[in-house]
Amino acid sequence: MKRLIYLLQRSKPFPYIIINIILTLVLLGIMIYSAAFSATKNHYPIRSSLEILKEGKEISSGLSRSFSELIRGRIRSARDFNEHGPRIFLFFLLQLLMRPAFSLFYLKHNQAVIWIYLDAGLSIMLFMIAFFPFMERLAEIMN
Repeated sequence: MKRLIYLLQRSKPFPYIIINIILTLVLLGIMIYSAAFSATKNHYPIRSSLEILKEGKEISSGLSRSFSELIRGRIRSARDFNEHGPRIFLFFLLQLLMRPAFSLFYLKHNQAVIWIYLDAGLSIMLFMIAFFPFMERLAEIMN
């Protein structure tokens, strides 16, 4: 741990670390947003643009409410708001844990690029799993 602190103090900022810090802050913002608003009161400041444009439910409808329920541990209720909510929330939660973990591995192992490749590969795989229903829907719309 002392070596890691020494490396951080002596080194110039690495783009990979800066990107991970920014992503971590964005993910924390998503979690705070989900915790700040209640699904039952539905007073979210940001409305679903697809619901506004299409004047109806779309695949992403209810995701904010689903996240709000998940942050409170209400999985069944979260699924009622959006069936894909738990899967996508888990993706964001895993990413929130992966950003600092991969940053530490990268620094601890003398900026070994393999950690960036592992991070990117795992993140792409998790993204594909989490957002597959959205990609299917997009393909339907485009045809």
